[in-house]
Amino acid sequence: MLTRPNALDRVVDAIPMHDLLTRSALELLDPARAAAAGHLEQTRIFTWVGMVVLQIAVLAWFWSTGLSAQLRDRLRSMLPTEFVVRFAFGASLALLDRTVALVPEAVQYRFSRIMDLTEMFFRTWLWHWVVATVIAMIVAGLIASIVLWLADRTHQWYIYTIAGVIGCTLLVTYVTPYVIAPAYKQYLQLPASAPFSRDIPQLEQRTGVHVPVLEEHVQPRTRFASAYVMGWGGSQRIVVPDTLVYAATAGELRFILARSYAWIAENNGLHLALVQGAFIVLGTAIAVFLSDRIGFRRDDDPVSRLALLGALMGCVYLVALPFYDGYARNLELATDRAGIALTQDPASAVRLEVRYADQALETACPYWFAHWYFDDRPSPGQRIAVLEGQPDPCVKR
Repeated sequence: MLTRPNALDRVVDAIPMHDLLTRSALELLDPARAAAAGHLEQTRIFTWVGMVVLQIAVLAWFWSTGLSAQLRDRLRSMLPTEFVVRFAFGASLALLDRTVALVPEAVQYRFSRIMDLTEMFFRTWLWHWVVATVIAMIVAGLIASIVLWLADRTHQWYIYTIAGVIGCTLLVTYVTPYVIAPAYKQYLQLPASAPFSRDIPQLEQRTGVHVPVLEEHVQPRTRFASAYVMGWGGSQRIVVPDTLVYAATAGELRFILARSYAWIAENNGLHLALVQGAFIVLGTAIAVFLSDRIGFRRDDDPVSRLALLGALMGCVYLVALPFYDGYARNLELATDRAGIALTQDPASAVRLEVRYADQALETACPYWFAHWYFDDRPSPGQRIAVLEGQPDPCVKR
């Protein structure tokens, strides 16, 4: 069982305030765990690149060999309507894509287990993978059938599609605190006796934000988790994992609340949802543009070419992901600054980042590829430098 606080927490608690305000992340993070984090990062890069390249290649191969058209014809001979055929075809492509990713994802899980980052059994992980695959199949099937149905009926199908993507993105983000998150996570209302609950009224008054604060039960599945805000508008909730409630200092918990209230005050949840929807729309539009410039096979039609479109969307995803991650990191840094303005306690903010990086096996200055593609939050080196008001040590590396 992974319990907190642990020996590593006690080491972080003992760091003097002067060191927290003057020393870089390269000096503050535990050296042994930093070395292990570097090895884990290299493994993640290898498996992730292999997974994405394999997914793109298999979808492109599936279309180019005519197997996509053969599947379409078989479904048409078996199913009653074209709408159902398109749903089944989209779901089949999602199943193919997820199956290709199974081995790389299992390798990533195995390394997380070896590094003692999770206590989840393989059978539990596999069950989560199956559930995620079924959801992906349903979503892909609905998208394929509805968008092609719209294209059959109106030349303005793309306008309705754009509105639908943005609307669904906003809807899913909004209802997550009510429907989606409680289905697979356990939340408790923060008790009034919690050590940092007395800070809530003051922060609410200073920011004008009034939202529930929840405690998420993550022990004993993992020893690390970060606080976050879910939802947007009236559905927003501040979520603090029990690992931090038990292990973090009062100053760290105060900073967590302050930056969460600052995030809500700036309406960043809505902004992020809109940007996510925009990236989906733009990426799909570019993929459609590129697919239209690739010649049709003699057995092609819009259904069979969905496999080609999926491969091209994977290529666009590789180009677009660093831009989205960069936007998300900038939001995080701006929220950090706002949190410091509310608490006037940068030392506790630095201690919180050191604690998280050590527990989660994060490198102070990640390799550029990992930073571009994996990090939607600032690296410990960059974040600590901003909190201290010092130059970023990772720029020189």
